[in-house]
Amino acid sequence: MADMETQITQVWNPDTRPLVEEAWRCYNSGAVRASIATTWTAVTADIITKLIQLADGGDVSAVAFRTEITNAQEKGITPDGVRAMQNIEAALLAKATEFELIDSIGQRELERIREDRNLCVHPSLRSFSEVYEPHPEVARGHLAVALATLLTHPPTQGGRIGQAYLDYTCDPSFVPAVSHIQANFYDRVRATARTNIVKLAAKHALRELDTGGRLPNIEYANRSALVLYAFAQRDRELVRSAVAGQRIHFQTLEGEVQLRALVRLGDQDFFWDLVDRPLCERLEGLLTRTLGAESWEPLRADIAASLATVTSSYTRARIPALEQRFATLSELHRMNVVATRPHPYFVPVVLKFLAEAGSWRTGEQAGQLLVQHSFFLRIEDLQTALTAWANNYECRTAAQMPDLAVALFRNTASLGAEQPAAFVSFLARVQSLAEVGDSYYRYPSLEAALRAEGHIQ
Repeated sequence: MADMETQITQVWNPDTRPLVEEAWRCYNSGAVRASIATTWTAVTADIITKLIQLADGGDVSAVAFRTEITNAQEKGITPDGVRAMQNIEAALLAKATEFELIDSIGQRELERIREDRNLCVHPSLRSFSEVYEPHPEVARGHLAVALATLLTHPPTQGGRIGQAYLDYTCDPSFVPAVSHIQANFYDRVRATARTNIVKLAAKHALRELDTGGRLPNIEYANRSALVLYAFAQRDRELVRSAVAGQRIHFQTLEGEVQLRALVRLGDQDFFWDLVDRPLCERLEGLLTRTLGAESWEPLRADIAASLATVTSSYTRARIPALEQRFATLSELHRMNVVATRPHPYFVPVVLKFLAEAGSWRTGEQAGQLLVQHSFFLRIEDLQTALTAWANNYECRTAAQMPDLAVALFRNTASLGAEQPAAFVSFLARVQSLAEVGDSYYRYPSLEAALRAEGHIQ
């Protein structure tokens, strides 16, 4: 009983839910015929409402049905109006199948409810003047079928939702809003359509398949990875299964494709379920190969991005050599990697950059990285960073640093009452070390920001 009541609360259409609750109350009170009749009423009301919703949402094919309903309603309770609604009801299940609210199996199951409803409300259909006496289990079964087949599902399904998904993810104005993806392509679709979408996303995220020219393959793969993240928050096992289904195809791809997939998905457990020992060894070889750049030359963006997967605890656990590889990079190359993916893992590295910067240029780069990582800082990290900054001449007197100090002050406002005090102390230190007459490196913009908020009188 509890399971049925839970399903009733999940009825998609709020206008249909009272009818479903009534059918359930009839069943519990022993009014079996009334329960079956009301279940069918809920089915018809639900289909009509959903088809009208499709028409209102711009589905051209549903507009004609909406017009038919409107015309019948305008006739009211007249012989013509009743006949019109009867004709609509007679074709309703076929319409629901046509618009992919249900499939052919679901249509057959709902037909049985209609047939039993007719027996319940038209006793003359049975010979010898016998009244149809349905068993209580029949009423309960019909309600369960109606809930599972139709009533708990949204109005957009099948091929239409698949096309809507492709249109959304290929849109040049695509915005990776997790809640929007979940609402439109997970919460509002049937399990089958949901599974098909996540399988499609897994194929593209891992294999960078062709999109038919709608979008560059790599860009679409990145978007597909975002879809997998969004779906995993709802059903991680569904995503895990879809990703695992790509194992054979993924393991034979080119190394660069595999590395890009690692960058997209390496911080997700379901990706590493795909990686067996031989593939892990291959990825390790790719990650620790020769960089192709001298220590003073910037790293290629793709190489920096692949090395930045060191932030993932899953990657570090499966490929321990990556952490050692990162630690032995030149300072510039480590900065290139850190800039690729701001992450709490890199905060100690950034603090070290500030303390050890040996030129104005590296001092500015360290300051930029600190601002990038500002949202990951604890108050202790901020205090350490400001101390290192003030005490390092190359940082303190680099051209961009006074403005970066203001940006850091703004970005760390959430750290509480100790944050302004840390910046007041920092300002006093840099002003005491500034050369006479060098007003710019007395950080006047930071002083103005502190005064504006009442931290300096």
